[in-house]
Parts: sequence; C-alpha cells; structure tokens
Amino acid sequence: MTSTVCTALMRIGTRMAMVFDRTFRELDLTQAQFRLLIAIYEMNDAGIAPSDLAEALLIERATVTVLTARLVDRGLVVRLPGANRRTHFLKLTEEGVALLEQAIPSAIRLADAALTEIERADLEQARLLLGAIEARLRVMSDTHID
Repeated sequence: MTSTVCTALMRIGTRMAMVFDRTFRELDLTQAQFRLLIAIYEMNDAGIAPSDLAEALLIERATVTVLTARLVDRGLVVRLPGANRRTHFLKLTEEGVALLEQAIPSAIRLADAALTEIERADLEQARLLLGAIEARLRVMSDTHID
C-alpha cells in the first residue's frame, strides 16, 4: 500500500509540474523557477542564502545554483553579498516581483481547476496528510534510511 501511495504522489507531482510548465510557458518560466521565486519572495525581504532556499524547497544546493543562474541572467533575481566572498543572498528584483505577480493568478486558477471537485474537508485532510509526509521526508533527508 505505501509504495502505491508514494508512486501516486510522484505521478501527481510530475503531472502537476507538466501542467504548470505548459501554463507558464508564455512567461518563459518553469514550475521549478516559479517555486524558487515564490520561496525567495516569502522567505525574507533582505534576501535568502541559497542553502536555506534549498532546505526550504527540499532540493539540492546545486539545483538552486542552476535555477538561480538563469533567473539572475534574466534580471529577476539578484545576488547580494554575504558575510564573506563565499556567501551571498538571493533577492527578487522589481522585475522578478512583477513576473511573480503576473504568474500567481495563473497558478491559483490551475490549482482551483485541479481541485475544484474535491470537498473542502477532504482538501484539508489531504493538506494535513501531505504536511506529515513532507515532515517525514525532511527528517529522512537529514538521516540515512535504508
């Protein structure tokens, strides 16, 4: 049963990413970049360290580096100097905020369309269960599980 649920979650994540990518294509934005922009926006007005961003999104630090490089090149994100030459913080530019504000309504419409026929109580239960799964995955990412 657990493997079936995990497989279903992976399929849903893949399908949702595909639909988001198609939805954001006209903005030249992927769902991964959208998640990154949202996280930077929500985390801190002063900027966020790439390692903290990776932890928040449950992705590798190297993935954050690759994703942010294109966003920096597009002028959507800026790297601010950190405490030393090896550290920096990521912050949205005005252009990044504007693109995010343009993308958010599409993301909301997509989420609403995907979940519209599910009862509110079921959605709340799903949110709680998914939160518990995410919490477990965070613990697992810090330890070695065989």
